[in-house]
Amino acid sequence: MYYIFFLPRTFHSFIILLILLSLPLTGMSETLPVKLIRKFPTELNPSIKYGATSLASPLLDVSTKAKPQIIVSTTDGTIIFIDAETGQENGKVNIPSSPGLQVFIVSTPVKVGKNLIVLYQMQGKGGRQSHRVAVVDISTYQVNPKFPILELNAEKPQADGKATVKFDASFAYSHSEVKHAKKAGSLLGYSYVAFGNAGDIQPYHGWLFEIDMDAWKIKGVKSAIKNVLLTTPESQCKVNVEAGTREMICAGGIWTPAGPQVEYSNNDYELLVPTGNGQLNLARHDYANTLMRVKRGLAFNPECDAALCKNFNPVNPALACIQSCKNLFIPRLKKGSKPLKPVTGECDQLSFAECVAWMDYDLGANAPVKIQLNNEQAVIVQASKEGAVYLLDADHLGTMFDRKQLIETCGTKKDPCKLSWRGMMVTHPVVSMVDGIPVVIIPTFVSDESHIAGIIALKIISKNGKPHFETFWQYPEVSDPDATKKFRSASTLPLITTLAKHGEVIWIVDIDDRGTLYGVRIKDGKLIAKSTMIGSGIPLSRPVALGNKIYFISTIEGSRTTWVESYLIEE
Repeated sequence: MYYIFFLPRTFHSFIILLILLSLPLTGMSETLPVKLIRKFPTELNPSIKYGATSLASPLLDVSTKAKPQIIVSTTDGTIIFIDAETGQENGKVNIPSSPGLQVFIVSTPVKVGKNLIVLYQMQGKGGRQSHRVAVVDISTYQVNPKFPILELNAEKPQADGKATVKFDASFAYSHSEVKHAKKAGSLLGYSYVAFGNAGDIQPYHGWLFEIDMDAWKIKGVKSAIKNVLLTTPESQCKVNVEAGTREMICAGGIWTPAGPQVEYSNNDYELLVPTGNGQLNLARHDYANTLMRVKRGLAFNPECDAALCKNFNPVNPALACIQSCKNLFIPRLKKGSKPLKPVTGECDQLSFAECVAWMDYDLGANAPVKIQLNNEQAVIVQASKEGAVYLLDADHLGTMFDRKQLIETCGTKKDPCKLSWRGMMVTHPVVSMVDGIPVVIIPTFVSDESHIAGIIALKIISKNGKPHFETFWQYPEVSDPDATKKFRSASTLPLITTLAKHGEVIWIVDIDDRGTLYGVRIKDGKLIAKSTMIGSGIPLSRPVALGNKIYFISTIEGSRTTWVESYLIEE
């Protein structure tokens, strides 16, 4: 399920904002070893407020201007360039529209040299009409005329070849960050844009487009789309319930906010593509709720053993089959684990795969991370909405070394889950090293008042050549009375910076009416910095850092106003 936030404009919200701006510049920090001093907005340096929401992450640009700048994309199709020191506007670009249509941006653009590649959709009275890509020249604050506006279209054959599946703009929605990669011999490289659908409204599919930037510039839009990946090549998506994927039909959206991950190796690269719930059927090349390793060119072969997978059962796939797959990970319980059973009893008669679909606990909500353990072994960490994290062999995705349930399923009999479809993890973990041991840090949340949630750090320990997870620390600590009060909804994505006295620190905003910015030291999990923000922050948006300053997109509940909040980290 997509996380979409639309906030109505109210005059009351602006009055609140004016009051909040008068608060101390420390942002109401506790007495902790590291101070957070608000750079902007302040009463003296209010920065710029924009009358549209931002759902994309900010970007840092240090390549084209005398001073560093922050790039912000707002949902109304405006790209704003903000002075990183003052918060004032350097310039802005309005993405071109069409008569009767409105531009809408959700995906985080990608910066490639002096160009910004922007994915957006055109909305009319009948809904989404088309999806387009534009290139903005950062040095001139204009749409780059060398790249004519590209409208995305595609058609792929159904698995049995008896029909075709067309890219339907009205049932496509992109939340995923635009990605860029280069291979040897390419000047401008390739861009990748991914789609699922908002609210899991059926019928929809997972689509991934590969855009050849050189061909686009030289030959025009007709040559720009190089290849297309379709995760569920089914032309018939007949469902009884329009919203959701409980029926496990079609779908398989590529929607994690951090997008597919590009991994380089031997002068080439591949993409790790997590997909959301829907139809999983190896015989029909349907790969919903999986992690796919896709080659450059979007060629995909799961390399599963044909004999072991001959009679594939989507509801309860044979373990021998899914373990045989080299380039495809299908989530499952670890041997000896207790079943996935929410307290509501909804999954009591369901298999693991059915429960994941019924509860909307899709794997594709989270982006994977690849970790090199030593010269010979690499692993992939993949979190999932059901509150579990998986440890996979990076060379053979069917090999699952470990699965650890970090957060119990939301809700109790006396304290029902407020929004069960949210799950317990929607993020992109970050990785550090502590005493030579890899540590993966994963934000969690839970929409009840009974379960503990927060930031969890796991060590990856190898024994007899087999890696596994060991809990390192958790913030808030289990004994903290606030451990069942903090992190009740999805936070920002995590950011790591390095401080002179404290080493690596993870920064994250716990989203609420007013967000709370936390700085937690990675080597021991101790809180070293905390500040109450002016606004709430933006869920699933990744902050950026420049030297000893960090930047967040923020808003106030009940308002469509967006601005950047910047804090100086002072040891």
